[in-house]
Amino acid sequence: MVEMRKEKQQALGGFLRTGKWLRSWLTLLSFAGSVFLGWMLLQRFEDDARRGEQVRTREVATTFAVSVEKVVERALTATRTLAVMVYQGHGEVPDFPALARFVLPLYKGVYALSLAPNGFIRQIEPLDRNLLVRDHDLLEFQNRDEVLRAYKANDTRIQFMGPFKLIQGPIGAIGMLPVFLPGPQGKPRFWGYTVVTLVLPEALEDANLSAMAAQGYAYQLVGIDPETNERRILLRSGPAVVDGTCREVKIEAMTWTLCVSPQASWQSQARHYFEFGLVLVGGASLAWLVYGLMGRRERRAELLRQALLDPLTGLANRRLLMDRLAQAQERTRRDGKRLAVALLDLDGFKGVNDNFGHAQGDRVLIVTAERLLGQLRSSDTLARLGGDEFVLIMENLAGHEEGRQVLERLLQVVREPLQLEGGIGQVYASIGVVIWDPTKAGDSEAILRQADAAMYQAKRLGKNRYVLAGDVFTAQQH
Repeated sequence: MVEMRKEKQQALGGFLRTGKWLRSWLTLLSFAGSVFLGWMLLQRFEDDARRGEQVRTREVATTFAVSVEKVVERALTATRTLAVMVYQGHGEVPDFPALARFVLPLYKGVYALSLAPNGFIRQIEPLDRNLLVRDHDLLEFQNRDEVLRAYKANDTRIQFMGPFKLIQGPIGAIGMLPVFLPGPQGKPRFWGYTVVTLVLPEALEDANLSAMAAQGYAYQLVGIDPETNERRILLRSGPAVVDGTCREVKIEAMTWTLCVSPQASWQSQARHYFEFGLVLVGGASLAWLVYGLMGRRERRAELLRQALLDPLTGLANRRLLMDRLAQAQERTRRDGKRLAVALLDLDGFKGVNDNFGHAQGDRVLIVTAERLLGQLRSSDTLARLGGDEFVLIMENLAGHEEGRQVLERLLQVVREPLQLEGGIGQVYASIGVVIWDPTKAGDSEAILRQADAAMYQAKRLGKNRYVLAGDVFTAQQH
């Protein structure tokens, strides 16, 4: 009896030892399998998040590249102001120093204004820091006869060059506008150039590239020196750009490059450790694993949302705008109706930034977006194109009268004063409108270019109005 009891105890002990071994292995395999599965899924979601971040980074780079282009183009319009004075004075600007002192403060980063009859700088302001430039031949290293023969009197494009080291010392750029005056028998003759000299990076301050750093991005703006072929860094953030997304910045015939990348931070490193810990916990508790994966899915959806919306106003960004506009064109072709596209630019916004600061400028953009949305139908699309420009898509309009009423309301709500920190701010709107139907050619980019041209016509006619593309006599002032 005793021997039989011992054999049963040994068999039972072996069974228990086998059960513990199997349970340990199953537990280990379950844990390892859960960790492996969780890690693989996290890697996949991380790849999706990186792709979403890349889309977002491309949108940020495009938005600020457009902002740089706009800022420089506005500064270069000083050449056109001088050209008007030359034309009105029949080749002479008697009180040029006084005129230059008035114009210079209007353009941030403008280092000097010059008149160059026959290509020789004869007048320049301020003179005290530009004596070395007076009498400089702008065509010194070119074949003057060939250059002048190539000019056409109806070509009003500004010649832009930079960045390079100015004769005066700092790094800068110049814009030159060829000016033609009536000659004998009314035939246009080349008079010379009006010239604006920009100092960099001061001329780029209103592009507000530093806002990218506040949003968690590193950036670097680079141009190639046309004289030395040297690569010059015009603006950059403290953190270096790593594997950045780059966009061209086109200013007349010159091309600069803006590169942007998300900044690496200790928060992102901590997030990686946390996710790994979450996977380990998921090996012991499937519920925690599901919880973590759902969190990743929500973050992915948020990144995709951010890739299509403007981060400041919450409106559609350029990427979503182009998609909506293409869809609207397709519906218009199908339904045989008309489509209206309005491009709105804020007048006086630069003054708000200068007087109240960029934070209050952002508030103006946010409130303006809210006011505009309050005047639109649910079927309309409002987008922020970049800087202080907005685009409105209106489909299925009952007629021109309905469109005019909408535009008049937009002009009214934009110009309503706004209480800001430090005082009352007010901006106005210049609106360019394109009426498109299936009988007209043109893709989305072409429609926006037409609306942009009409918007600038509204500015030239006095601002605070709208202009219908193709018919300047439809301009309406309010």
